[in-house]
Amino acid sequence: MFDRLGCSVDGTQMAYNTKTWVISLSDAAERRAAFARSAADAGMEWSFFDAHRQLQPPLVYDSQGARHREGRNMTAGELGCYSSHDALWRWLVQSDVSQMVVLEDDVVVDWPCLRSLVSTEFEDLGIEYLRLFAKVPPRMRYVASPFLDRYHHLVQITSFALGTQGYLITRRGAERLLARGNQVAAPVDVFMDRYWDHGLVNLAVYPFPLFERFQASSIGEARLEQLDLTPSERASHLAMKARDRLFRMWAALSPLGAPLTDLRARLRRTQTDGPLETPEQPRISPPST
Repeated sequence: MFDRLGCSVDGTQMAYNTKTWVISLSDAAERRAAFARSAADAGMEWSFFDAHRQLQPPLVYDSQGARHREGRNMTAGELGCYSSHDALWRWLVQSDVSQMVVLEDDVVVDWPCLRSLVSTEFEDLGIEYLRLFAKVPPRMRYVASPFLDRYHHLVQITSFALGTQGYLITRRGAERLLARGNQVAAPVDVFMDRYWDHGLVNLAVYPFPLFERFQASSIGEARLEQLDLTPSERASHLAMKARDRLFRMWAALSPLGAPLTDLRARLRRTQTDGPLETPEQPRISPPST
């Protein structure tokens, strides 16, 4: 299975029923060397995954949907990136592993923190997806504080956070994404952030246990160029943006809901350092400009 998926496997055992993958182009020698140096004292096993350079079956690119949703066409790099993450989700649901950490090769990791995280079975807590980084400052609100230790907090992200530099996902979480992700009409990070479409709650641990190195993107910058749209495409694109904004506003203002309320109760039962603290301010929003 590993060879078919294009994985580089080091043959080591997976700690805590968690597998850690690092997505990297097979010829990115400098990036791989830099990551390996930074992970010399990781204290946990990890493996490189050879990143895809194009979309692979059963994924299908929806070019018209991309123009309506993103206002442009997707680049080959974005399609390869989407395919890489999709392949790992498929690997997870076919494996005997309960959860996996996915990293990209341009990150620096707080390995002691990550070791602590992967020692937890997140599906037992009702957490199917946990962001470890955000590319842009997102809107968020507290779910539980402290979370797993006195120095970290569990937050719900209610806006686009972007970036797939690092996340933890369970088998059930991967199944949710796979059920809605075969028609590719947006970059993978945008798709993952659209919790109102696939039902996977966008949770994160804060402070983040990793950061992104300052270097050029391997996907390229052509994706940032604007495309001339027809009047109907532009109208559809604006309607999609308005719909997304309404869903984000609803998420930010709505109560936590039964699943997250139940999650708080589970965390209370597993808390070993004292009672769960709930901050007075339930939401964090960027300052107004």
